[in-house]
Formats: sequence, structure tokens, C-alpha cells
Amino acid sequence: MKLPEVAVKRPVAIAMLFFAILLFGIVSLVKLPLDIMPEMELPTLTVITVYPGAGADEVEQQVSKQLERVLSGTEHLKEISSQSKENVSFVQLQFDWGTDITSSANNARDLIELVKNKLPRDAHSPIIFKVNSSLMPVLVYGITAQESYNGLNKLLDDEIVTKLRKVPGVGSVMIIGRPEREIKININPAKLSAYNLSLNQIATILKAQNLSIPGGNVKVGSSDFSVRVPGEIESVDELRDITLINFNGKVIRLKDVADVVDEFKDTDEFPRTKNGKGLTLMIQKQSGENTLNVVKGVRSKVAEIQKTLPADVRLDEVMKSDELISESINNLSESLWYALVFVVIVVMAFLRSWRQSLIVFITIPFSLIVAFIVMFAAGWTINIFSLMSLIVASGMVVDNAIVVLENITQHIEKGSRPKQASIFGTSEMGMAISASTLTTIVVFLPMIFMGGVVGIMFKQLAILTSVTLIASLFAALTLTPMASSRLLEGLKKGERRKHGKLYQLSESMFTALEGGYKKILAWAVFHKTITVVIVAVVLAISLWVGKGLGSDYIPEFDAGDVVAVIETEVGTSAAKTDSIAQLVMTIFEEEIPEMIPGSLAATSGQTEDGLLSSVGFSEGKNVSTIMCHLTKPNKRKDNAREIANRLRPRIAAIPEIENYKLLGGSIISAAITGNKKPIEVEISGNNFQSINETAELLTKQMRESSFYSDVINNVDKGKLEIQIKVDKKKASALALNSAMIGLQVRQSIYGTEAGEYKEDGDEYDIMIRYEPKSRNDINQIKNIQLKNLLNQQIPLYAVADIEMGTSPLQINRKDQQRVVKVMADLNNVSLGEGQQETKRILNDLDIPSDIDIKIAGQTSEQGESFDDLYLILILGVLMVYMVMAAQFESFRDPFIIMFAIPVTFVGVVWAFKITGLTLSITTFVGIIMLMGIVVNNGIVLVDYTNLLRQRGYKLYDAIQEAGRSRLRPVLMTTLTTILGMVPMATSSGMGREAYSPLGITMIGGLLVSTLITLLLVPTIYAIFHDRERKGETK
Repeated sequence: MKLPEVAVKRPVAIAMLFFAILLFGIVSLVKLPLDIMPEMELPTLTVITVYPGAGADEVEQQVSKQLERVLSGTEHLKEISSQSKENVSFVQLQFDWGTDITSSANNARDLIELVKNKLPRDAHSPIIFKVNSSLMPVLVYGITAQESYNGLNKLLDDEIVTKLRKVPGVGSVMIIGRPEREIKININPAKLSAYNLSLNQIATILKAQNLSIPGGNVKVGSSDFSVRVPGEIESVDELRDITLINFNGKVIRLKDVADVVDEFKDTDEFPRTKNGKGLTLMIQKQSGENTLNVVKGVRSKVAEIQKTLPADVRLDEVMKSDELISESINNLSESLWYALVFVVIVVMAFLRSWRQSLIVFITIPFSLIVAFIVMFAAGWTINIFSLMSLIVASGMVVDNAIVVLENITQHIEKGSRPKQASIFGTSEMGMAISASTLTTIVVFLPMIFMGGVVGIMFKQLAILTSVTLIASLFAALTLTPMASSRLLEGLKKGERRKHGKLYQLSESMFTALEGGYKKILAWAVFHKTITVVIVAVVLAISLWVGKGLGSDYIPEFDAGDVVAVIETEVGTSAAKTDSIAQLVMTIFEEEIPEMIPGSLAATSGQTEDGLLSSVGFSEGKNVSTIMCHLTKPNKRKDNAREIANRLRPRIAAIPEIENYKLLGGSIISAAITGNKKPIEVEISGNNFQSINETAELLTKQMRESSFYSDVINNVDKGKLEIQIKVDKKKASALALNSAMIGLQVRQSIYGTEAGEYKEDGDEYDIMIRYEPKSRNDINQIKNIQLKNLLNQQIPLYAVADIEMGTSPLQINRKDQQRVVKVMADLNNVSLGEGQQETKRILNDLDIPSDIDIKIAGQTSEQGESFDDLYLILILGVLMVYMVMAAQFESFRDPFIIMFAIPVTFVGVVWAFKITGLTLSITTFVGIIMLMGIVVNNGIVLVDYTNLLRQRGYKLYDAIQEAGRSRLRPVLMTTLTTILGMVPMATSSGMGREAYSPLGITMIGGLLVSTLITLLLVPTIYAIFHDRERKGETK
């Protein structure tokens, strides 16, 4: 028993099946989380290793190189790169797409264990980070305080962080600029020398006097007692009074040689908001959690917490991700509803019967709801790409039902009973609509296997559109005949002609349209050469115009984020950079009235553990990031990029700023592209001087071109440093060596930990070092007292020369070789145009033979993605042909229909030209989708022409009659598809940059290809079958 027969004979069973699917779909819809993008886990691992007090050169030599050497053996590794900065090493491992990142992380962790003992003693254990979409903060708060600042650290632990971590869905709470308490022991070097003490001795004594030692257990009769020797320091005053030595009969205590101060750690982190210096609180969600629910929960908890805090402590929301998500999802949801309304109107206009229209309508919710079940089962989110798939499918899900219903109606009008007509009518069209659906679906199949960011983004669109169309096919084969057998009971032979004046008027209009089309088609068929030439000329002109269109990578969202990253002179202190950042914040306030109050914030300096870098932000002592959030796009005149460009003249006029870059759009969008610049040129080689000179020359040339903005390079100009050059002969003569000298110099300036001070369950570092005036004065450094092997005090100047030199601020390496990058944004030109200009500049440069140059950044990513998409396009076209060849059991007829594909580009090119679009990943995917859609009209025309010829029609008569009789279903299916995408294409809401180009591409291509196909395909059919016509006339 075939599906249509089962559906008609068992209507209750079919109804229950569909109600069950609807029920599961609704439950899935309610449970699905919301996000802006599909959950992404990039094939990247980042290894962060903190080496406190070390310069970039030491970090490179002692940490980065060691890790690179061992991690280069990680399985499936594609590329390894590193950044070595003061205090911290970043090693990034790039793998092939499809690699099991969890397995790779375990492999990397095992390899790191092999080299741990070769890392510096003071270096922290390397930490491995996976790079995924949940790494970006969903909320960022700026926290400021006035008189409560000293107690802010305790407030953070007791009132803020602990409570926020308990909010459902929160993954982690990170704090930048936390005022950490520290017990500082500032040693007077003169007194230290007078009592023949060393920092190491004092640290050892303090640790020994700050211990609680268990003494075992004592049994007394039937009782068991533990023995403990409590010796932990209970107050700072007790610490000051610790005895160090007995010197000439005098007890020397810690306070006799040092000032013991209870205050905050020295820091190079300077977060601030409009209200003043404070700290930054970043909230990350757990992977797979609903972003909107997490943000809502955090906001609610913050409102509760704020009530319990002192009046001067404020939490200001400075960055949020929920607005872009909610606005984009709401806009697309609204577009989906409008699309369904348009589809309903088109169906009603053509069918002009509420019963027949209802039969078509009931297939829509079932087809779409199945997508939600698949999304829930796959663990996906509702995002802009999953909703795009539903909008694209919304205009196509009725096509199969319309074709089946039209055939059922014809059988009823010829005298068949509704049940018989429903079974026979559906069965007759089963193969045709299956093949038609398959031609649309097959173009998506290669997309499912595509890698890269594009594969992640469009995989869901491909699968969900395919699933929705398959569901619509199943509904057409079951639900449509079942409903028709019941709702068309009253339809008798000839009843369709018994309608009112409105029906008669519309019918006369359709008849006139069909008649006019038939005449034009007759002319085209009898003037085949002229018709083909006209189409060829139009296509040639369009392709010529298309050559002038630009290309881009992933469209940028206008999420209302404006960011300025400034760099002051190398060697500038973080405090000074912070003061410059305050000037830029003032410029923000004066130039951006569209700013949301309270959203202005800045972070200057460098975190000790590279925390900012781990979430995609720039950092360094001479670096500051200033950002704010704008009102919604529909409430302002200028877009975010234009607003950001307002800042350019005034920021450029600040003399202390050496480099700056501006972002206007979306921080999330930037994160998707890995924070890569549109244009990045990598320069590598063994001659460091030659590399730097080439980079500076290229930077100069690019700055002179109007194609670029914010051209910068990461040539390391070096920072001034005090270099202590040990005379090994003198040192050896005085019972010292380089290691002893280096360690004691480090202890004197950076300091050494002397245990921990415990209070109220919390632990605070005890740090011992020279007093500030002795360690921060270049002239005093030479007087650092060194303890030799003979327990004698030796001044540093006796064994070393103190000189001023330079050291690198940051060292970049790629594939275990130093590399320098020149990076640029584009100035109102497409990515493709920027790439061509870069190639032109490089070709004009005199590049040394030992220098390797590679164009990277978004340009490289675009090239790789476009290569994949071209392959998918070719595979899709071939698969469409194969499906049609199988359907027609012919090689010729599918070849005729394939002529509908090239004319698609006519509509696409002019749609781009009119709207100003470029060929991007989104529009390219739209073109691929069109390949499977535009042939459907040709299939209908050729299939019916063949049928009429089998019934005895002559060739030209069959072509004209097929065109006339199939015009309505062709127009109906085309209009439902086009109008279904109009709301998406014309949307003006937030996030439109991601989905509007897809709608415009498909509307332009489908509209023009349909108009041309209605003439071209019959004409080509006539050309290929012309010999058969000659046989008819003899």
C-alpha cells in the first residue's frame, strides 16, 4: 500500500502522527537555547604560560621556544605560532578542521609534561585553552568605588563573584584589575648590609616562623589526641617583630631592616569607566547554555547585589551580547511571519478557494516544526542561520502540496470521487515532486561537509532547509491527499466555474496573461536564433558588469560597538597609558551623542596572566582599549563604522599616541573571524633587520594608498632596559657566579615570596624586596648587595657593569621562525579590491631574496572559503544534472533545463549592482542554493511538453501549450519563494548584514531567471528537438 493510499484510508492515524510531530516540535522549540551564531569550537588551542618579571626575550628563549619544540609534535597540527611578551608566553596551535580538539588538547598536555622540568623555576604551569564561541563574555561590567575601594576585594569575593557564579548557565567570572592585598616587606639595603643579611636569608626565616606543623597522634588511655605546633603569624605587627638574628648581642627584628606595609599589589592593569578607576568584571556562559537566559539571570542577580553594596560601589554594564541576539532573532522571526503571510496571500490569489488554500496551509506548520525537532536532537541553538533556513524554506514548502492539489482537483473535475482522486492524483505526481525536491536538496549536500568557519555557519542552514523540504514532501504525499479526500467532498465536476464576479475577473486576467505569454513564446520559438542571441548578449553584459563587483568575506554586523585600541610609545608605563586613555574617553563623550549612558569603559596596561588576550582583547603596558555601546541602528542616523570614523582626526592629533585602530560594528563579529584584520601581510626570514626594514617600507607604501586605514605593523622597536653585564672573571674571583648574581638581582627588584599571611580564611602573599627608592633608581641598582659563597657582602658594581640597552617588547614567531606582520583595515573598498592593491604594492617593492612574504588575514580565509564554495557550486550543478537525468531517463532533456542556470547570474549581478552588495560568503551560498531552485521551472515545462507530445501534440504546439498551461504553477511557486524572502531581504533591523544579502541574492536570481527561463528553456528545447519537427511536417 502506497503512502497516499494509507493516508486516505487511515486519516485518524495520519492525523495523530502529525499531531505528535507538532507536539514534539513545540516542546523542542520551547527548550531550544537562543544565540547569534551556531556553537563553534575552532580547531585551535592556546597555551598560556606566565613567567613573572621576565622580559620578552627571556620568555621567548626559556618558555616559548621550549614549548614550540615539543608541541610541534602534536597530532594533526597544521600551524604553530607564538607571542612572547613581558611576563607571559602565548603559543597557539592551529589544527585541520574536523580534528578532535579534546583529543588534541590531551595530546598537547602530555607533551607539555615532557618539557615542564626545562621551564624556569618561577614560571607558572602552562594552561591550555580551547577556542570556542562561549569564550567571549556575554556581559562586561565596570565596577567603581570611592571610599570603599580598599575593601573592594573582599566585597568581590563575598558579595559579587561568589553569587554570580551560582547563576544558572554562568561558566566563569573573570576580573581585570582586582585590587589584591599583599604584605610588602620593603628592605633597606644599607641596614641589610650592616647586619650581613641577604634577602634569601630573611625569606627563609620568615617561612620558618610562619608554619603550623602537625606532631602526630598521642593515645592516653581510651582517648586519642592529635599534636600540632601552631606557628602561623596572626597579625602584621607580629610579622614586624619576628627575630632575624642576634648581632653583637643585639636582637635584630624584621622591623629593624624593613618597612612592613599592608597594601595592594603593584599592578599594570588600569580598568576604568566614566565614573573613575575601578575594575572590569567579565561573565562567560557555559557551552550550550541559552545566552539570553544567562544574561537575564546575571542582570537580575546584579540588581539584587547592588542593593547590598555600599552606596559608592557601582556596577555599570559596559558590554552586552544579548541585544544583538534578541534583536536579530526577533527581526528574523518577524520576517518569517511576514513571509508566511505573503505565501498565504499568493496561494489564496491563485487558488481562490478557501478549502483548497486550507489544504495547502496545513502543510506549512508541519514542515517547519520538524526543523525544531532536528535542532533539539542535534543540540543546536536557534540562531540567525537556523532561522534563515526556515525563511528560505517557507516559500518552498507549499510547492509540492500545490502541485499535488492541482492534480487531485483535475481528477475530481473529470468525475473521480474525492478519495480516489486523492490517491491517484498524489500517486501520479509522487515521482515528479520527489525529483523536484531532490534537485533542490542535492545542492546542499556538499555544503554539509564543508570545513572552516563557513562550514560551521552554513551547515545548519543546509541541513535544516533540506529537512524542511523533505518534511514538505512527506506532507504532500500524506497530509495533502488525506485532507483533500475530506475537504473536497463537495467539489463536483464543473463546480470550479461557478464563482462570483471577482473570480471571473481574476480568471479573465490570468487567461489574458496566459494568452499573452503564449504569443511571446510562439515568437521566441519561431525566432530561435534571435532569442538565444538576445539572452546571450544580456548574459555577457551582466557578466562583464559582474567583473567590476567587489568581494568580501563575512559581512560585519552593526551591533553598536565602537572600539578604539591605542598604542603609546614603547616603554610607556601603564599608568601613563591610562592617562592618555582618559583623553580618548573624553573624545568619545564629545563626539558620540549616540552612546548609551554608562557604557563607556577603558582597560589599559597588561594583565599578569594574559587574561585579556585569552578573550580576544589587546593588552600591553603601552596599550589601551576604549569602548562604548550605541543605541539601536534604527534610532541613529549613522552606522557604527561611520561613528567610529568621527574619532579618527582627534585621536590622531594626540601626540603620545603612536598607533591606533578603530572598530565600528560588532566585537562578536570580529571574534568570529579570529580578530583578524582584512589585510595582513606576514614577513618572515632569518635576517631580523631585513624583515623589519621590509615591514616598515611596506607599511609606508600602504599608508600612502587610499585603499587602507589604520595601517600598523608589529615591528618590535625595542624598549629601553637596564642591562647588567656580569664580568665572569671578577665574579669567580669573589666567589660568585652568573646564576647567583641574577637570582639575587631578581629578588632585590622583582622580589621573592616569603610565605603567606592568613586572615579570616583568606591567604595573602608576603613579598620581600628592596624598598622603592632603592629599586626604582638606576643609580642605586649598582649598589645591590650580593651574598657570595663565603657569606660575604659584595656590591653589584664590583662584578658587573650597568648599561642602558634595548630589548624586544613582543616577539612573534610562526612555525618556529620569527615573523612580522603588517596589518590594515579597508577604507570603503571591498576585500577583493584591497587584496589586489596589496599584491600590486608587493610587486612594486624590492624584496630581498631571503625574505618570505605571505598575504594572510581575512583575505586568506576568504580565498580558502571561496575555493571550497566554487567546488561546492560545481558539485551541486553536477548533482542537479544527475538527478534530472535519472528522472527523465535522458541526457538531453536535463541538459536543456541546465540552460536556466547561467541566466541566474543575470539577476544576481544586477541585484548586487542596484543594492551595492559584494560577493561574500553569504551571497555565494545564496547563488549555490539558486542552482537547485531555478531548474524546477524548467523541469515543469520540459516534463509537460514531453507529456503533450506523447499525447499527439506537434512539437511547437506542445511547447506553446505546455508554457501556457504551466504558467500559473510556475508563477505561483516562484512568487511564494520570492515573497517568502522579501521580509528578510528588506529588513532594517540589527543583524541584517548577515541575512539580508542572502535574500537579495536569491530574489534577484530567481526573479530574472524565471522570466528568462520561461522563454529560453522552451526555445532551447525546440532547437534540440527540431529534427523531430521536420519529421512531423513531411
